[in-house]
Amino acid sequence: MRILITILTFSLLTAFQDGQEKTILNFANYQTEFEIIKTFKTGYFVNSLENQQLHDQIFEIAIKAKKSHSNKNSYDKTVYTRIQMWQFDFETKEKRNQATDSLLNCFPNDCAKIKRQIEKGIKITPSIWIFTDKTIYIAKTACEQVDEKWTEFKREFSESLADNYSDIIVTECGKLTWTTKEKIKNAT
Repeated sequence: MRILITILTFSLLTAFQDGQEKTILNFANYQTEFEIIKTFKTGYFVNSLENQQLHDQIFEIAIKAKKSHSNKNSYDKTVYTRIQMWQFDFETKEKRNQATDSLLNCFPNDCAKIKRQIEKGIKITPSIWIFTDKTIYIAKTACEQVDEKWTEFKREFSESLADNYSDIIVTECGKLTWTTKEKIKNAT
């Protein structure tokens, strides 16, 4: 009986901890339309965050769609959607704010200066940036790889990793928009 109680207690604690931890690694493991692949070289995309060295740790992972698609974005060529993800964890909210300010002064790809809550046309690929108290989550794909899987991915990414009060930036090919978890959830 003691063994059973111990096993149940451990199982509940493990389940509770898994439910609490928000990481891109856990998120990637639950993406049924995608498979985890070796990360590809796009580090320049997060250079303004990485170079500040304000983060405690960084995680990086990439996923690839299991099914191909062909549409006007891919110039009617068959492609597999690939998504690169990063997670920057910070010791304090102040350090995360400092990193965010630095990012807004040099936003990828062309080091554009952007302002909070102001939409802007900039040279950029599709991405989503989620800012929580002590973490910045980022996911990016290529313009040619955008299809309905990317739209659904953004919804699941924000639903899984954003808080109700998180600032979120969504970029499309050439456009930056500030949004919320609720707006992404209700987008059609």
